Amino acid sequence: MSDRPPAPPIRIGEAEWIVMREVPDRPAGLVKYFAPSGAPAYFRCVTWAPRSEDRRLIGRFATLAEAERAVPGGRRSAAPATPRSADAWERGQAPWDAAPRRSDRYA
Repeated sequence: MSDRPPAPPIRIGEAEWIVMREVPDRPAGLVKYFAPSGAPAYFRCVTWAPRSEDRRLIGRFATLAEAERAVPGGRRSAAPATPRSADAWERGQAPWDAAPRRSDRYA
C-alpha cells in the first residue's frame, strides 16, 4: 500500500471526470455533470469502457464525491507520481464537489 493519498476524480472536460481505482492506466468510471432546465442538476456516473455503448449506468448523484464513491473497484487508486506543478488545476484535477459553471453548451 502506498503512503500517497488517494487520487480525486480527474477532470477531462468542462463537465466530465474519470475515476481511477486499482489499475493505474485504466479508468474505472466516468462522471458527467448535467444541469437540465426545469430539473435539479446531477452527476451521472457510468462504468468506464472505451466505447460509449459498452458503459453501464451506476447512478445519478447530487455531488461529485457521491458519484466517485459509487464507482466499484475497491479503494481509490494512489495518486500518480508528483507532477512538476503542485497546482491541482494544472494537473487536470478538479476539487471534489466543484460543479462547472452552466454554459450554453449544457443548457
